[in-house]
Order: sequence, then structure tokens, then C-alpha cells
Amino acid sequence: MPIVGYPAWQPVIDANTREHVRFAMSDGRRLIPCRIAISTLRDCFGDADSEPIALFESFQCEIEGFASNKYEFGGVMNDIVEIKEADMS
Repeated sequence: MPIVGYPAWQPVIDANTREHVRFAMSDGRRLIPCRIAISTLRDCFGDADSEPIALFESFQCEIEGFASNKYEFGGVMNDIVEIKEADMS
């Protein structure tokens, strides 16, 4: 079952790692926590000076699509979907 974006939970810099943007998606019953490394965002969608949240929001539909695909194919580790560069090819 695909997951969809959950706009009530705005993307934020992960307070634990300071190296990821966290966002949520939903399977219709529960929230699915997701994250993407800031370095991956910058490497794939911007440059070293790109502001991570603005970059995420600019490419949110694409990133959520990658998260949904990863979730559908069992890509949940430790109750989180983590998008990596390899997931975007």
C-alpha cells in the first residue's frame, strides 16, 4: 500500500542528528516517520549552500514519491523510512 504526504507535520531538521530533514507520511491509519540526509538533499537537488528545509519543500513531491516506493518494498528500518541517494535512481 502506498503512503502519502502528511501536511499537518511540517518538515524539520532532526533534533537528534542535525544531519537530516524529518517529515511524516501516512498509510491511512498511522503516521510513518521519514527522513532524508541534508547532504543527500544538497547533492541531488541543490548545492552546498542550499537551505535544507527550502530545498526539501521545493522537491517534496519527488522525495515523498521515493519514500512511498521504499515503504512499499519493505524499506522501513527501525520504524523509519530513510531516503538515501540510491533510492532516487
